[in-house]
Amino acid sequence: MSNLLCEDTLKELAEQVGIELIETLLVDLTDDAGNRVARMQDLLANGDMDELRKEAHTLKSSTGTLGLKEISEQSAIIERKLVTGEGPDVAPIVPELPKMLQNGLTAANNWVAAQ
Repeated sequence: MSNLLCEDTLKELAEQVGIELIETLLVDLTDDAGNRVARMQDLLANGDMDELRKEAHTLKSSTGTLGLKEISEQSAIIERKLVTGEGPDVAPIVPELPKMLQNGLTAANNWVAAQ
C-alpha cells in the first residue's frame, strides 16, 4: 500500500481533524477528483494543455492532502511536464489517473476503516 498511500499524512491529519472529518473529505474527494480526472482526459484529447496543467495542479494538491500518494505524485509529474513544455509526455499518464484515483481512495478508505 505504500506506493498508493502516505499513511503518515493520514495519521497527521487524523490527529488534527479527526477520523470522521477524513471520512467526509474522502467522500467529497471521490466526487471532485473523479470529475477532475474525467475533465483532464477531455482536455488532453482536445490539446488544451494550459487547462490540463491547472487541473493537474489542483488534483495534486487535493489528493496529496489526503495522503493519496501515487495519484498526487503523478499529477505533479503532469504539471511539471506541462510547465517545461513536455506536453506530449503526459499522454500515457492521464489515461491511468482513474485507476490510480480508485486505488488510492480504496486504500485511504481501508486505512480509515482500520482506525
